[in-house]
Amino acid sequence: MTRGLVVHQASLSTIEAALADATEKITSQIDGLLEQVVTLTPGWDPTSESHLAHLEHQRSLRDGVARLTEALDEVRTKLATYREDAREIEVENVAIVN
Repeated sequence: MTRGLVVHQASLSTIEAALADATEKITSQIDGLLEQVVTLTPGWDPTSESHLAHLEHQRSLRDGVARLTEALDEVRTKLATYREDAREIEVENVAIVN
């Protein structure tokens, strides 16, 4: 029994673009929300316990977003590699047939 893998390069490209877009949107949305907090709390005492807890939560959130976007970028990079490998294999197959 022969098995094969069908790769649709356009689909991989679409997924790559979606991952890049998601990375950008996630980062900008979180940045925007954090900026809103600053504008909504102008009188917040920077030495208060609640403000310090907020800063710690903000750092944790930014770290989590960084890990998420790094993972998305890693997946996007792998997809690009697979897409390019599939293209090269297709070129070789066509050359063999001809």
